[in-house]
Amino acid sequence: MRELIINNKKATNEGFRFRGKEPGRLENFSDAVFALAVTLLLISTTPPTNFEQIKRFSFELIPFLLCIALIISIWHEHYVYFLRYGLRNGKIIVLNTLFLVIVLFYVYPLKFLTKLILYPIGYLVNEQSIMDDLAKMIRGEDMADLMIIYGLGASGVFFVLMLMYRYAHQQADELDLSELERFETKVKVRSSLLMSLIPLISVLVAFCFRGHWLAGMLGGFTYFLYTPVMIFHGRHVDRERKKLTEQNQNATD
Repeated sequence: MRELIINNKKATNEGFRFRGKEPGRLENFSDAVFALAVTLLLISTTPPTNFEQIKRFSFELIPFLLCIALIISIWHEHYVYFLRYGLRNGKIIVLNTLFLVIVLFYVYPLKFLTKLILYPIGYLVNEQSIMDDLAKMIRGEDMADLMIIYGLGASGVFFVLMLMYRYAHQQADELDLSELERFETKVKVRSSLLMSLIPLISVLVAFCFRGHWLAGMLGGFTYFLYTPVMIFHGRHVDRERKKLTEQNQNATD
C-alpha cells in the first residue's frame, strides 16, 4: 500500500518532495496501532451461531465497511504527513502519541454510531428483529451524549493533525520547503482545522438539544456542512495554487 501511494503522485500532491520515504520506527509503531484499531472493530463483533445471527452479521457489514473506510482515510492522512516531512523529533512523538490515543478512543463511538444507520435499512427491508435490537442499544434522550462523545473524538483527530502540519510549517527552513511546499502545508493546516471545527459544531448543537430525541438528528445533519465548506475551501485553494504557479512560471521566464 505504501508503494502504491508513493507511486501515485496525485494522492500526495505532485511536486512535493518526499523526505520520509523510508519509514522509521515511529511510522511502523503507528501502523501497528492503526492495525489494532481495525482489529478492535472485528473482535467486538460476536461470531454468529445461527441463521438469524448470520443475517444480522450481513447487515453489520455496512457499518463495518464505513468504519474501515474512515480509519483508512485517517491512516492515509497520517502516512502522507510522514512521507512528506519525515519529522521524528520529540514534539512530533508527543503529538503522534496523542493522535494515536484519540484514534483508538474514536473506534468504539464510531462503530456504535455507524451501527445505528442499520435502523432505517432494517425498516426498509422489514427486518423487525434488527430494529428491535437497535432500539435497545440507546435511548432517544441519550443520542445527544453519543454525538458529543463522537464529535469530540472526530474533532480531536483532525485538531492534532492540524498541530502536526502547523509544526511542519514552522520547520519550513530546516526542512528546506519550497514555496509551493510551504503553500501546500498551509493548505493542510487550514483544511485540518476546518475538518476539526465541524464536529465541534455538531457537539455544540447536540449539547443545546441535550435530552431531546432531536439532538442526534440535528447533530448528525451538521456533518453535511463538510460538503459545502470543503468545496468552497477547495475552490479557493485551487485559485491560490494557480496564481502561485503562474507567478513561479513568470519568475522562471
